Amino acid sequence: MLRHVILSTVILFSLLFSTLIKSKEIVTLWSYYDYPPFVISLSDQKGLNYDFVEMLNLFELDSPYEYELKMVPRKRLDSYLSMDQKGAVLWVNPLFFADLKREKFAWTNRVLEDEQSFISRAKTPFIYKGPESLMTPGFILGGVRGHLYGAIQKEIDAGNIVRSDVSNAKQNIGMLLKDRVNSFLIPLSTMKYFEKEMKLTHKIYYSPTPLNRYTRHILINHNEDVYNALSKVVDKLDQDEYWKTLLDQYGLSLPRGD
Repeated sequence: MLRHVILSTVILFSLLFSTLIKSKEIVTLWSYYDYPPFVISLSDQKGLNYDFVEMLNLFELDSPYEYELKMVPRKRLDSYLSMDQKGAVLWVNPLFFADLKREKFAWTNRVLEDEQSFISRAKTPFIYKGPESLMTPGFILGGVRGHLYGAIQKEIDAGNIVRSDVSNAKQNIGMLLKDRVNSFLIPLSTMKYFEKEMKLTHKIYYSPTPLNRYTRHILINHNEDVYNALSKVVDKLDQDEYWKTLLDQYGLSLPRGD
């Protein structure tokens, strides 16, 4: 008898919990970052994208929203935003969307700090001192096909900086270790993951001066309530022990400041 009562209670609780979840409004979280640490495996849904969305859904118990991650190419995302589709974009900066005055979209405070880092071999360290430092005879800079590199792109296009491209960031690590390039550019957040995964700590060197530094935020498109809900989460991340553990898992750390 007691067993039946317990079973009935569990079933009732499950139904109530299921009803509660279903009653929540679905909010789409877009990301076009399909490389580490944001995506480790698309098929297994592993990476910071998935961990962050899971954290929002499991631990923000008083939230009226159920967050749903959707991976989309950047061009398609731009199309969604231009058509005023409601949703939010993970890990981006106003600079990436020509919204420095933050008038087109709502933006949370920073979630992560990042930079475009120059990586070289520890035995032959490269220190970036402006575009001229990349123009030494015989110097080859590794890049990723299709990527533009801001302050040095004009010199690359003019042929003053020799650039060798590969399909993805991890391939540049191989190019460096095989002495095919002198240095390559990669987001610090991505390199920190690979450094930890591939045990590269004593094999590589980070230039103390990156190409640029930037913060990563969440962009919210035309929904003040969702903005307030996500801002509430972001603003307490610095004190969240689980978030700190997730960052450490990917070789990342808390932002140092705004």
